[in-house]
Amino acid sequence: MPQVLIVDDEPEILEIIQEALQSRGVQVKAALDDQEALALLEQEAREMAVLVTDINLGVGVTGFDLARKAREINPSLKVVYITGNPEPVKRYGVDGALLIEKPFAPDEFAETVVALVQPRNENVDAAG
Repeated sequence: MPQVLIVDDEPEILEIIQEALQSRGVQVKAALDDQEALALLEQEAREMAVLVTDINLGVGVTGFDLARKAREINPSLKVVYITGNPEPVKRYGVDGALLIEKPFAPDEFAETVVALVQPRNENVDAAG
């Protein structure tokens, strides 16, 4: 199963998101900063299907920077930004990225990400 990489500099948020996704059977890798995230991507780029990143990662690069670098490593990577300030996403975000505003309900968040990891194959059922 494809993996989701979560990047947030707040350990509590990282843990909430990780638990919500894992409870739905999603394989999750977590990182507290861009360096840790990029190291994971370089090692496991083929297994990564979705990058979930906070836009404000504290000191250093932003989630926008991270998403651009991640797409260089894995061009098919889906990106979900999480933020309390959605204004700059249209200007700086990567193409096709989703935005989920904080605060969010962990269950709803997880359902959105699961849909990206496991697209529905409704045509398969109809053909059978």
